[in-house]
Amino acid sequence: MIKLLVLSLLVASTANASKVVKSETNTLDLAVTSGTVEIKLPEVAFKVLNQWNPEFTPYSLTDYSKSIIELMKEINPNQVPMAFIEDLDGNDKKDIVLFGADLKKQYVVALLQRDKKWTLIKVAQLNIPNIKTSVIPSLTASETATKEFGVPVYVLPAEGEQAEKLKAKKKIGIQVETYLGSGEVYEINNNKAVKFTL
Repeated sequence: MIKLLVLSLLVASTANASKVVKSETNTLDLAVTSGTVEIKLPEVAFKVLNQWNPEFTPYSLTDYSKSIIELMKEINPNQVPMAFIEDLDGNDKKDIVLFGADLKKQYVVALLQRDKKWTLIKVAQLNIPNIKTSVIPSLTASETATKEFGVPVYVLPAEGEQAEKLKAKKKIGIQVETYLGSGEVYEINNNKAVKFTL
């Protein structure tokens, strides 16, 4: 009975999840089709992610509120809140950052490509109960404002002064941010994600 309950919870939590699939062309790609984010990983990267945590699934667009989706579009029309592809460590190879969860916690992870090998680095670990039903703060204080619910945390390439400082090191920072709240920037340094401060 317990196994059946765990299985049904896992199916329910992944039914709307972004799709992570093995790329047929063995390339890294991120695409939005009919409102679904499809993350294509080279076979080796796909194996590394599944070996690390077979229950991990990135969040889907439906897990986010309209306000966060609109914010992402303002930043970059192709930006999604749970993933991005950039060269994080300056080796001229594209890497990917994913934000998702297993049945217990939420994780931001980076998959780094180095000479046809892929390495998974855990950037951040969160433990927000019922994260998908979090109340999203409103920009207006109006009593008639519609309440929004969803995942309040998103990932994107670092912006502003931190991005400029990292660019000088030929790196792209990983910004983990809470909507209308705090954010932290991480850099990849010696196979670890380290908080980057000015």
